[in-house]
Amino acid sequence: MFGWWTDFSKKEKYMALIVFFGFLFKYNYLLFRIFYVPSILGGLLRNLGLALVLIFFILPLIRGKRGRRWVFIGYILFSIIFMANYWYNAYFGNYLSFSDMIMGQGTGRFSIVEVLFRHIISLVDILFILDIILLSGLYIKSDFKKKKYFFKKEFSGFNKVRKTVLLLVIVIIFSQILITSSLLGGYTPGELYREGTAYFVNVYGFIPLYFVEMYAYLAPYQLQPDKAAPPWEERRLDGESVVSGKPNIIVIQWESLDEKLINYDYNGQKPVPFTSTLLEESLYFNNFYAQHVNGSFDADFSFLTSLYPVNRNYAYRENRLEEFSSLVRILNEQGYSTLAFHGNDREFFHRNKAFPELGFDRFYARDDYSLEDTYMEVEKTTLGINDYDFFKQSLDFIDQTEQPFFGFFITVTSHTPFDFYPPEEQVEAFKDIDNQLVEDFFHSIAFTDKALEMFFSELEARGLKEDTLFLIYSDHESAIEEEEYTSFRDFNLERNIKQPHHIPLIIKHPDIEPGIINTTGTITDLAPTILDLLGIRNIPDEFAGWSLLEEKERPVLFLHEAPQILYRDQLYIIEQDEFIRVGYREQTGKQEVDFSEEQKSDIYATIDYMRQLFFMDRRRH
Repeated sequence: MFGWWTDFSKKEKYMALIVFFGFLFKYNYLLFRIFYVPSILGGLLRNLGLALVLIFFILPLIRGKRGRRWVFIGYILFSIIFMANYWYNAYFGNYLSFSDMIMGQGTGRFSIVEVLFRHIISLVDILFILDIILLSGLYIKSDFKKKKYFFKKEFSGFNKVRKTVLLLVIVIIFSQILITSSLLGGYTPGELYREGTAYFVNVYGFIPLYFVEMYAYLAPYQLQPDKAAPPWEERRLDGESVVSGKPNIIVIQWESLDEKLINYDYNGQKPVPFTSTLLEESLYFNNFYAQHVNGSFDADFSFLTSLYPVNRNYAYRENRLEEFSSLVRILNEQGYSTLAFHGNDREFFHRNKAFPELGFDRFYARDDYSLEDTYMEVEKTTLGINDYDFFKQSLDFIDQTEQPFFGFFITVTSHTPFDFYPPEEQVEAFKDIDNQLVEDFFHSIAFTDKALEMFFSELEARGLKEDTLFLIYSDHESAIEEEEYTSFRDFNLERNIKQPHHIPLIIKHPDIEPGIINTTGTITDLAPTILDLLGIRNIPDEFAGWSLLEEKERPVLFLHEAPQILYRDQLYIIEQDEFIRVGYREQTGKQEVDFSEEQKSDIYATIDYMRQLFFMDRRRH
């Protein structure tokens, strides 16, 4: 049965062992660590089938020239798929979906390659490509003239043993599909796809998943459920305004600002000294979290629509956003001029389509700013205009705007790989940091802080500071995990999942009493909070967020493939309709939290509604 093994040379045996164990290791890593499949039995049955296929149909090919070539090429392609998912998961906490693969058309001049080698890849990753290095060396040194015709000779006659094994493999795979599908609720393939890729991959595998995603992208109507109404109760605010009149509103979405950096000190120097001083005259939310499921655009989408972004939905590209309720249109109805500002290309993440559809009167982007007539010279312009000149030139646009206005600013200087700042603006106290990535991060964050200080000073000089409501928050953490600095400090995790991104939220206005609010919230709650501050009672039924001024502790959702729930500092995921605790905040420790049946029902309904909402017929064609 295994005669081919005894005929192998030493090099061929090494190649076979690398392919066998390397493939199964990477496949199971994908299965259990990236896709988080819930059924171990399904994984074991699939492993058995794959092992039989490798032993009886794949590894024997290594004896022949043509077969050896196909095995090598196939293993390299599989390893590329694995490493792409591994690195994507390391940064985003999800698998690399078909939508993510084609999103490059909306990222302008941004270089993911530079980010990959500077920010994501680490030394430990060598262990995951060691098999490729060894296999390549053995393949190059193998004797291609040896057993040239083995491939044709060996498989021209399909012998009895292989026929029996093939039948056994078919029985195992079909049994695995039937058993796993039954354990996971008996859903159809389309229903499994909407429930989450962990379920789909557990039943059908991850290669079929990509074909379904391509099909869903090209013909989305075929996989869409009926439209549904929001499952939550009608949202109404108390109608009591906190700020008088109709103040101007300036919201600043700061790229990659960790909550940890507020009042953080290194070598006697704060990375964000000006922003830290704002806390003395602001309302500060110290338990606030980002929505970072697919990318940075999740943050502004969540803010402007008060919805939870869902993995596998590239919100700005795939949805008809004019059909969504938005904060922008509400403010338009209240007589506000609505402006969006971003120093990068207007096509970056398809904001050129999204912002007008969401209701903005004007969207200022890279081509509206001068890259020559600047106060701060930055040689690298990949991300557009630096934050200092971005705010400086935006002041002129504000002067031309009728008041009251709503200005939404998205910064870029502190975007990974964090080297987009003037060298002469480096902070002396940070120059002794051994890790270049960390040093650059501190310099870039400090530069944006300086830009913000200038912006506030200029607004005051123009008489625009006093009657303006300011909100400052971040799109996500910096995702730095180095010895010299780590942004991930909050959670003790018991599973390999992406922890929630802890970010700052500062709300400032002369009528708002400074203080600290400990209520857990997320970017989805910002729009209702602004409306509450303005005294607007009615909010759209579609808004999923709550006003943070209520100071009521509610579960916060993050709709990754395995949905996460953060409640009372305990982190849960949902698997097979079970709430499984996977971590907790260090400062609180592990505690028992009881979800009421009503809370569970609301969470299930919200998750289901969001998935329906983003896989309905709002997709573009």
